[in-house]
Amino acid sequence: MKEISGILEQFGLTEYEAKTLATLFKLSEAEAPDISRNAQVPKTRVYDVLEKLIEKRLVMEISGRPKKYRVVSPTETFSQLISAKKDELTKLEEEATQLQLELSSQFENQSEGGERVMKVKDKNDFLKILSHEIGKAQKEVVCFTKIGKKFPALSESLKLAAKNNATVKVLHEPDQEKHVLSDLTKNGIELKQGDHGLNVFVIDGKKVILFLSDPEVDRDEYHFTVWPQNHAMANMVKHYFDHHWGKE
Repeated sequence: MKEISGILEQFGLTEYEAKTLATLFKLSEAEAPDISRNAQVPKTRVYDVLEKLIEKRLVMEISGRPKKYRVVSPTETFSQLISAKKDELTKLEEEATQLQLELSSQFENQSEGGERVMKVKDKNDFLKILSHEIGKAQKEVVCFTKIGKKFPALSESLKLAAKNNATVKVLHEPDQEKHVLSDLTKNGIELKQGDHGLNVFVIDGKKVILFLSDPEVDRDEYHFTVWPQNHAMANMVKHYFDHHWGKE
């Protein structure tokens, strides 16, 4: 009965409701005192609990002296519980979607603030921030970077930007995995090899993100800087990029 009660609680029933319903599955039909004793629900609570289950159409009251209570069929019980849970999740999804839109708008406004240097303990946190910014690109992404299998999130964000019709050009270092490069090329990303040792990204000709710490080296913390609206810096990096890109 404990296992059944646990599952019923996951559908949103209280502990006493779950115990009562599980007991009625076992007894099928019983008087309140018997239900109280078998379910280990206090006598002072069992009638209220039964009324709640009747309201939820999971238990039926059988008229008579004394009154008895009967559980509906297991099939109907779980069908109702599942349906109610789906409705709850649908409503939660709608509310979460609306909240996501509101928070995203607020987040975007905050993230477009002033120039700043940031630090993170885990380089994957930096990659998440970087990937988020690249994924939002509307026109162009140019970057000096190491691609490789160690940074799959970066590769996925570059592909997302290309999928959104942004021009994506990558100057990668030598000795990168051929299958990774091939996959990027198939997804519309232009690639060239260059021995540069940099990790810098220019997004839509205005935002510059520079990784100040080498991601290949394990450290206690990693530093990077973000220039959200620095056209002069973006143009300088882009000019340097074009110089390397034009090399044969």
